[in-house]
Amino acid sequence: MAISEEESKKIKEHLLGQLSQFPEDKREQITKEINSMTNEQIENFVKENNLTHLGENECIFCSIVSGQNPSYKIAEDNKNLAILELNPLSKGHTLIVPKDHSQEIDKKSNFVEIVQKKLEERLGTKEFQKNNLKIMDHQILELIPIYGNEKERHPATKKELEEIQEEILRQQIVPSELDGSMPSAPEKIIQKLKPRIP
Repeated sequence: MAISEEESKKIKEHLLGQLSQFPEDKREQITKEINSMTNEQIENFVKENNLTHLGENECIFCSIVSGQNPSYKIAEDNKNLAILELNPLSKGHTLIVPKDHSQEIDKKSNFVEIVQKKLEERLGTKEFQKNNLKIMDHQILELIPIYGNEKERHPATKKELEEIQEEILRQQIVPSELDGSMPSAPEKIIQKLKPRIP
């Protein structure tokens, strides 16, 4: 079923609202392309990019939180969800999404610290850029690991996202757990008792 003029307009507004995520020199061209799209082209774009929820006045992040749309989740608590960005600037580029559509997010919250620590340990980065975003009126915190080679965003493949997700979520295994043997104790701890003389 074809989307209405009103739905097409709202989808265009949503796409234009994300222009800040693109390099400045490409924003004008992207704006022209989006504005020139017909209803049929918008409908095809929505289908090709699996954005079917956008034609139903639903927030993309609310649909991710409810499980209607797939995501690459790396952490979750009762108030927030951390997912990998589909168009990352760097490896491990993460979005912190409040489960409540109207909830604001604190850059210094415990959940943000936990996610940042996990990215530091698994990906080896110590520096992060944090950006507060508002997409479809949903507050989002963007957590971008900085490695020094960031240039521009790129669409990540499903395989890339799955590999990064696995790398972040992988449990660290202590070598002794691999063969079932107990770790050897340092010699200083084991003291030999002198033979007792009756």
